[in-house]
Amino acid sequence: MTQTKVRKAGAVLGAVGLLLASTAVQAQVSVAGKGGPIRLEAGEQSVELSLDGSTVRGPGIELHQRGAAWVGHVRDSDVDVGWDGGSLLGRVGEGTVALQVLPRTPEPGLRLEGNFASQPSSLIVAPFAIAGTMGGCDYTLSVTAGRYAGWRTCQPGTTLQPGPVSLTLPEEVLALDTGEKAALLALVLSERMLP
Repeated sequence: MTQTKVRKAGAVLGAVGLLLASTAVQAQVSVAGKGGPIRLEAGEQSVELSLDGSTVRGPGIELHQRGAAWVGHVRDSDVDVGWDGGSLLGRVGEGTVALQVLPRTPEPGLRLEGNFASQPSSLIVAPFAIAGTMGGCDYTLSVTAGRYAGWRTCQPGTTLQPGPVSLTLPEEVLALDTGEKAALLALVLSERMLP
């Protein structure tokens, strides 16, 4: 291949890369609808949470933002999960929270590593996928029809088959600061969220 053809091929690939990058930004926004609830569906169970300013509410769930923390309750568990720099610290029920919030460079998204509700957790949240473990549940989700959809298993170490799951996030969640978004997603994806 001549040097001119190599340059032309490089220019075409560069243009394709720019097109994919702009598509990725659009896809990140398309996962969320404007307004509307945070909705988690797993098999026959589901929960809808409204995000109204600094309050998250749903059946058996009420969280308020107090400074740099979500404080309240999820089902029968008291919640106090705060963020400071690149860490989430606090408690969910009797379990401790100690998660590092790490950027996925050079790719967009976050990685959460540590313990959530005293359970080992390692989760990647990206514009096109959510994968890993959070607070007792394993996830493999990809973006489909404007939401994350795929499979989850809660109760690690068992022989349970993965069940279908979907997660819809409104734009308000994506617009939150990194710490509060990471803390909210960790709570939503933990096994405590569904009854």
